[in-house]
Amino acid sequence: MNSEKISPAGIAEFKFLRQAIVERNCTLWGSETRVDSTTNLLTHAHELHPMCREQLQCAYREALQLLTPRSTNATRKLPAASRYPAMHKFLRIDQSALMCPDMLKQLIQTSDTLEQYKQQLVISVENPLDALPSPVERRAMVRQLYTLKDRSGIKLAYNNYKLDTKPADLLIELKLYDYIKMPFPDTAIRLSLNTHSDLFNRLYDRMLELISVTRVSFIADQVEFSDSAMLAKHLPFNYFQGGYYSPAESL
Repeated sequence: MNSEKISPAGIAEFKFLRQAIVERNCTLWGSETRVDSTTNLLTHAHELHPMCREQLQCAYREALQLLTPRSTNATRKLPAASRYPAMHKFLRIDQSALMCPDMLKQLIQTSDTLEQYKQQLVISVENPLDALPSPVERRAMVRQLYTLKDRSGIKLAYNNYKLDTKPADLLIELKLYDYIKMPFPDTAIRLSLNTHSDLFNRLYDRMLELISVTRVSFIADQVEFSDSAMLAKHLPFNYFQGGYYSPAESL
């Protein structure tokens, strides 16, 4: 047993971060909330000790509460649809958490509440299907994703897309994902990813193919520098996220 996974420090140290997501014209479009850990609890969440897994579930439940609009004396006098701006609220969540029936119930309840305020809940799913150890678990995960979409207005985002991401992980034929989040390259790769490079053309063609087949919208994630932002604008991204636009804030 890995003692690091069940140490008191490893169990309790969670924090909540929120970062803006903007449109191509830099208008605020939504935000993403994520649970972060000072340990490596979130790196291999599907392998966690049950005690740590319950702690993580509690952290996600608290994150859902942070997403829920809170009425004030001023806003109570307005119609529900006018109290809060139309926003897309992303919650980044490890796919292992979606196997918990109580978590699915809370996600659906939060989505129903947000809809009253004309706000959209989007679940940004961490980890590819390949991270699950068996075909049985992978099929179970697909069923859970269908449950979320069939029983609520929840939309799904695939997190951490790369050129070598397997088509099976994107569930292209099932068209389950509404958004694909792509981390923008670090400095070394950015230097080779110019508008005249073969890598740029391959990436552009691949994005267009996925947009055509699945109707997804692409989000450029982790955009930290001005040259990254300029380069991303040459690709068919719909939305942008990262420190260049707005640093993540602690909640």
